[in-house]
Order: sequence, then structure tokens, then C-alpha cells
Amino acid sequence: MSTISSKRNVEVPIKIDHNRAIIEGKTPVPFQTFVNLILQRKVFNLFKEWGKEPVIIDSDLLTRLASAPQDSQENRSRLVLVTLVVGILTGVFFFALGQAVLLSIFHMPLDLRDLVLIVAGLFAFTVLTKIMMQIQRRPKSEKLTETMEKLAGMVGK
Repeated sequence: MSTISSKRNVEVPIKIDHNRAIIEGKTPVPFQTFVNLILQRKVFNLFKEWGKEPVIIDSDLLTRLASAPQDSQENRSRLVLVTLVVGILTGVFFFALGQAVLLSIFHMPLDLRDLVLIVAGLFAFTVLTKIMMQIQRRPKSEKLTETMEKLAGMVGK
């Protein structure tokens, strides 16, 4: 058994098996699987125990990770805004389609009371959206954003 040491005093025990170096206690995992595990689980509590543990990674992959665009709260906020706008436009489209179907097939036009109810609903939706955007500026907004991203992911599937 050999031990490889780097300048940072990281020692990993290795074993040679059929012209291959096997690092004891380490498991090779495809990058996609590793990233999916991190993204789909709450890993912040693991930092205490494993935060200083070395991770062996391909140099080219590490360089590409470092040069990849950063995912920031601002980018997520834009995603939420775009999702809301697309939702509103889709709602207006289906409202117009529904009104056309009611008028052409069932000969039932919407009267003033129906339109007032729709306007009140849209106003309430606007107020709720404004409140959510103010909540989003608070520190706990990341949790709200994650929830909306999960909902958007479920709707998109």
C-alpha cells in the first residue's frame, strides 16, 4: 500500500490492483449523479463534519466548474418574474378562449357581474404577487424561491 501526499498535507491511502490505483475509502461516482445528490438534498448540515475533507476531482472538471456562470439569487428572482409573466399571459389567453367558447357555442355572454368578479380576482392576484415580491427581498426568500422552482419543475414535467 502506498500513500500519496500533496503540498496541502492531504494523504490518501492507495492500493495497486491490476495496474490501477485504487484510493481506499473513496467511491468513484459519475459527475451527474454527484451533482444530482447535492442539488436534491439539504447538505448544509454536512459542512460541519465533512467541510474540510478533500475531494478528488479531475483538474479539467474543476476548471470548468470554476469558470461556469454563478447561480445567484438575482438570477432566481428573474426566473420567478418570468414565470409569473408567462402564467399571467397564459391565463389571459385561456380567459379569452373561454369567453369565445361561451359566446359562440353556448350563446352565453359574460355580464357585468361576471366581469367584476374576474377583475376583483385579478386585483387580488396582483396584491398577492406584490406581497410575495416584498417577501422575496427578505433573507428567507431563498426558501420561497426554491419552492417556486420545485412547483415550476413539477408543472413543466
